[in-house]
Amino acid sequence: MRGLHTYIIDIIIGSPGLGVRVDWQNLPPVVYNGVTIPYCDTVKDLGLHLDKQLSWSVHVNVLSRRLFATIRSLRRLRSVLPIPTKVMLAHSLILSILDYADASYINLTEDQLNKLERLQNLAIRFIFGLRKYDHVSEFRLKLKWLPIRRRRDLHVLSLLYCVLFNPKTPSYLKEKFNFLGVQSDIRSCRTLTLSMPFHKTKFYKHSFIVQATELWNALPISIRQSRSLDIFKNAVKAHYLEQ
Repeated sequence: MRGLHTYIIDIIIGSPGLGVRVDWQNLPPVVYNGVTIPYCDTVKDLGLHLDKQLSWSVHVNVLSRRLFATIRSLRRLRSVLPIPTKVMLAHSLILSILDYADASYINLTEDQLNKLERLQNLAIRFIFGLRKYDHVSEFRLKLKWLPIRRRRDLHVLSLLYCVLFNPKTPSYLKEKFNFLGVQSDIRSCRTLTLSMPFHKTKFYKHSFIVQATELWNALPISIRQSRSLDIFKNAVKAHYLEQ
């Protein structure tokens, strides 16, 4: 246990209204193993940067700085590398970072999503040697990449599919989702329509449970009836690419 306290910090998460009511100057100390744990405005856990209001602004800014630096380094090679190699580099060094745990923070603002979209666009410009103001939409289609919003939707839906149909899914996750008109066998339900959880707050509206349910119910029935995760992911991607 020696030295463990150097890796422990404390954060209070809540709405802006809660933050106003908290007396930050007189909070009781958190003590672990005789060591007082400091309160922090942001923490990093499993690669995600969390702030007190779960606004994700810190995390998006960290991603932006990291990927801008990566893309700036890659630009030096854009004239000497073939397109297939640049695609591979973009996947491994840029998209993998954008994709990591993105289903965990789906309540981003439009400004934050636009910032992530610009990072993906920079990757496309690197691959095809495009100038700053060249449109990237047709080149995104050539790569068969989804726009960043739809890419995140695909990841949310893939995770939801696993929750719904993987027999190893923990019950505390599976019980959060219920199909309309299903008594026993899920596959016996023809439409596989999920019941929308009751929600009143804006915070819960942007939760994974509600957002994933909305995305699922918006899919064609034929896609919801996919018999495997791979078939489902390919069908969802093709569906979004056609839009």
